[in-house]
Amino acid sequence: MNSEADEAVTTSEIKPKRKPLLWTGLGLAAVVASIGIWNGTVYFPVSNALSRESGSSTIAYRRWLVSPAEIVFDIRSVAPSASMAEMDRRLFKAAEALKDRSYSKVVLAYRGTGKFLLEGGQFKTIGEEREFQNPIYTIRTLQEHVANMDGSPAFGTWTGGWLGVMGNQMNDHNEMHARWWVRDTSNLPEGAPIGETGSTS
Repeated sequence: MNSEADEAVTTSEIKPKRKPLLWTGLGLAAVVASIGIWNGTVYFPVSNALSRESGSSTIAYRRWLVSPAEIVFDIRSVAPSASMAEMDRRLFKAAEALKDRSYSKVVLAYRGTGKFLLEGGQFKTIGEEREFQNPIYTIRTLQEHVANMDGSPAFGTWTGGWLGVMGNQMNDHNEMHARWWVRDTSNLPEGAPIGETGSTS
């Protein structure tokens, strides 16, 4: 009898301890699910907009996975045939997909590592104007709205003759892509020259 009583007491002592573990597990699952849904509001519109793109992989998600004001446009993998024009197009399509939202910053990342900060207002403008704006104009002026990860300006604003300004803007454009993904993809040192398309040959 005493043995049965002891077993009953022991069992009654064990059972309540399982409930906190159960609630903890459910709580963690709910947090993970909430983060997934929260990021899905950014990820899925961009994924749908890029559904016809092939080769390289680019995704969008919230910065730190929880930020309401900052998102990340992340180049996850790069196809051998990838070019700067392709990455520009992907970025502009993402902006168009999210044109009804407002963000303070868009992190331009490569494999999860932030490389630049794009002004959220410019990202929104790109999306709103993509249907009718000359993409060459958008490409030329993009760098003026890009900062380094510490917030300092990554590129300047050029003045002077039209041809000279355009040439300098395109040089900045090439350097932005080089620092964003091209050199990392090709394992090139900082400052190494690259081809105009994004190739390293």
